[in-house]
Amino acid sequence: MVPLTLLRSLPFLLAMVVLMGCEQSQPPAGDVTRPVKLITLESANTASQRQFPARVEASTRSNLSFRMAGELLELNVSPGQTVQEGEVIARIDDQNAQSQLDSARSRLELAKSMLERMRYTLERGAVSQAQFDEAQSDWRAARANFEQAQEQLTHTQLRAPYDGVIAQVPVDNRQIVQVQETVAVIQQPGQLDVVFHLPEQIVQRLPRRDGSPFGDAMAFEVRFGNSDKPYLAQLASYTTQTSAQSLAYEVTLTLPQPDDITLLDGMSANVRLDLASLQIDSHAPRWHLPPEAVSYAGDDPDQALVWRYTGSDHLESVPVEVGTLTSNGLEVSGELAAGDRVVAAGAHRLTADTNVTPWEKEQGL
Repeated sequence: MVPLTLLRSLPFLLAMVVLMGCEQSQPPAGDVTRPVKLITLESANTASQRQFPARVEASTRSNLSFRMAGELLELNVSPGQTVQEGEVIARIDDQNAQSQLDSARSRLELAKSMLERMRYTLERGAVSQAQFDEAQSDWRAARANFEQAQEQLTHTQLRAPYDGVIAQVPVDNRQIVQVQETVAVIQQPGQLDVVFHLPEQIVQRLPRRDGSPFGDAMAFEVRFGNSDKPYLAQLASYTTQTSAQSLAYEVTLTLPQPDDITLLDGMSANVRLDLASLQIDSHAPRWHLPPEAVSYAGDDPDQALVWRYTGSDHLESVPVEVGTLTSNGLEVSGELAAGDRVVAAGAHRLTADTNVTPWEKEQGL
């Protein structure tokens, strides 16, 4: 017979055997293989290429208007018409200006006659020198008024300031136009401007050369419409204050009118900018990574790092400098190169001893 004491301890012995079996079936913590999502770093030059929407504007563009109000009697141009310098574009009613000129001419003739009589009588001692000087002053004032009336009459005609093309005519004939109201817009062909806006995050990174944030090292490529052909452009001007709506700075480029494409004012364009040429340190390219790829779980809590996959299920930490969070990801710089495979998520849960395997997206998921 089995002793009673042994029967009573049998459940305890069975429980111990089960627990020992479970512990032996669990592998050591260091042998656990964790699947990780990897991303491959592209070329630094490719990552630094940015495109900005732009618009085409005429380099020389003028809004023509009258210096006086009046009824528009002649409108001799239409949009798209070519005009020559000095050609009359429009004319307003000149009756008042002509009347003022006739009145000024009469006063000038009277003052001139009075001055001649004063000179004749002064030679004979009939009038004083003061009376002659007064008559001479009246003649000078009358002459100035006459010249001013002549100029006012010329202002009733609007002439082309240079050879160009009429881009817009926003008024109709026989309407009353006001002072400085645009009657026609003229453009001078041959040179074009391309205007785009540069965000302040990029402007902050520009190294200043000779007091300017834009240097000769910057290369601007412009593409028009759906065309992939690049055209080189030069910097013309830029604003030093952001617009209230976009918080961006307006940059104007200039280039000659291409011979193989027709470009008109207001057409769309794209400016391609190589941001790699803007870096102060050209040997420290910037990479864009998901924020989850950066970890502060190393020995130094102030040092950011990323995990680079070395193959054979192993990782190595790479210290990085963290930059700005952009729409393309978090900017980092460090000892990274194109073609490196970096853990894209869950970096804070990894260590150098963690065994990993690249996570492959299953087909159909």
